Amino acid sequence: MDQVNPRLDVKWEAPEPGWFKVNFDGASVGNPGQSGIGCILRNSDGICIKEISKKIGVATNNKAEFRVALRGLQLGMELGVQRIHLQGDSLNVVNVVCCNKTPSWRLNQWLQSILVLLATFDEFRISHIYKEGNGEADRLSKMAITNGDPP
Repeated sequence: MDQVNPRLDVKWEAPEPGWFKVNFDGASVGNPGQSGIGCILRNSDGICIKEISKKIGVATNNKAEFRVALRGLQLGMELGVQRIHLQGDSLNVVNVVCCNKTPSWRLNQWLQSILVLLATFDEFRISHIYKEGNGEADRLSKMAITNGDPP
């Protein structure tokens, strides 16, 4: 009997009207190793407002994920977004932020910065999406490692 992988059906979905979605991903070649972050902010029509691809030097994959979640929120704040949906393929980041779990002490400073920033939005959501639905952010994070920061 053939088995179907339900993750292959995962697709990115636009946020509700009046909301913006930041998809984020951190990548690391080695753990720790050379790392990059990538995020993309889209409106409710699915139109890209801004994307970021940045090399961050040597970091663990978890540090890259927390850094890019924070950078995505900063991007939303800089652009005056009031309702933000943060979405990434890092269950660690999603669980720590939404479920009030405590990360390792090395990541706690990033979590505290994320929580402070989330409080500045009128409304926010955070959710997990499998890598198959987070392709643009994944591409941007890997591009940063391979090519460095875009001009």
